Formats: sequence, structure tokens, C-alpha cells
Amino acid sequence: MLALAASASIAMASACGSDLPSAPKDVPGTYVLRTIDGLSLPVSVPNPRNHLIVINAVTATLNTNDTYAVAGTGTEDGNASTELTDAGTYTLSGSTLHFTSATLGGATYSATAKTDTMIVTLPGGFVDSDNASFDLLFVRVASDPH
Repeated sequence: MLALAASASIAMASACGSDLPSAPKDVPGTYVLRTIDGLSLPVSVPNPRNHLIVINAVTATLNTNDTYAVAGTGTEDGNASTELTDAGTYTLSGSTLHFTSATLGGATYSATAKTDTMIVTLPGGFVDSDNASFDLLFVRVASDPH
């Protein structure tokens, strides 16, 4: 379940350019998950079905060749895990990101992109929750000028 949660959330963090003023024009880079439903990390996933999942940190890398990779840490039922991984491809249409996971059997996701941020609406089932969905805020990390 942690793998699904991390991969889905990170998959949403990637993007490519657009001509819309509010949409990102240069998004390849590194993004970090800042909040889930407005709560700072670590976050315990509410209304768990079978497992208690805590998400500690998630990082998404968006590449210039329209691919992404996600990695994160957390716990499942109190056991530390680094299984939060995903990878795949992305496209941008206006300010909507579309992701296709190569790790999760072609699962697709979408998100709203703004300059240096992505808001992913993730179905609750991806993190073993009975909640309908969660909003995940990813923020781009400033690149090293050197």
C-alpha cells in the first residue's frame, strides 16, 4: 500500500511546458510533498481499511524527457518502509497534468499544475483509506545555481 500511495502521489508531481499564463512553462526538476489535505508531514492516513499508513516524506523528480520518478518514506502498521516508489511518463494539457505509471500497470492520474507547485487529488483507495480522496501539495525545490 505504501508503494501505491507514494507512487500515485509522486506521479502527480511531474509536468511539461504550456502556453497558459498560470500553467508551468519549465517544470522539470525536483518536487517535495509538503501537505496532505493541508496537514504537514508526517501524516497518518485517516480512515484506514486494512493497514495504518504514515507518510513521512515523498520526492518526485521530473525529467526533461517527459518521464518521472517518485521515492518516499513512511511506515505501514508501524514498520519502517522505503517502498514509496513509482516511475512513468507525463504530459501537460493546459494546467492539467496527466501521468501514466509504468510501475503500477499503466495506472493513470491527473493533477493541477501552477508555477512551481502541483496539487494532486489522489483517490483514498490508493493509500488504503475509505476517504473518497486526498489533496496532495507538491512544491518545487529551488535548483542549485552552481
